[in-house]
Amino acid sequence: MTAPLILRATLDGLDTAERARTLFLPALAGAPEALLDLLALLPVADVNGALLAALARQGRFPPGEAPVAAVFCADPFLRVADMAEALLAAGVRRVANYPSVQVIDGETGRAIAAVGYGPEEELATLLRLRQAGLVAVGCAASPAFAARLAAAGMTEIRAVPPPGAGRRDFPPFTR
Repeated sequence: MTAPLILRATLDGLDTAERARTLFLPALAGAPEALLDLLALLPVADVNGALLAALARQGRFPPGEAPVAAVFCADPFLRVADMAEALLAAGVRRVANYPSVQVIDGETGRAIAAVGYGPEEELATLLRLRQAGLVAVGCAASPAFAARLAAAGMTEIRAVPPPGAGRRDFPPFTR
């Protein structure tokens, strides 16, 4: 079985194998690791801006050593072509739709989707990133969304831990 991806806000101290199994979310650097799943849902940081800044500081990853980049795919200000160019220039080859608006349910979830920033936008952005040359790792919070990702041709689909679970592992999604 494939090892889970581990959500991390820093790559410090990781060996090559650990780095390649990391879902990298540098916007939350300094936050308690037990709260990363909850904090990722809150508008407390520019997730995509922090990713780009961290990659610029990092320099180019050697082949096989890059983490999976956590991209907030429902960001209305995301310039997909620019993001893809920066990721590829840094040696990053895999991206995931995390944090994900899928875990926001009820009235708030419906309101987000109604203005065009729901899970379908995440999927559309992942597909655009894939067209730009990146490998899309789909994150799914439900079997229904996992099926949508699979139908779109994604071969690597990871299960999003429930909000507040305190978990940072993203195992392969099983049906």
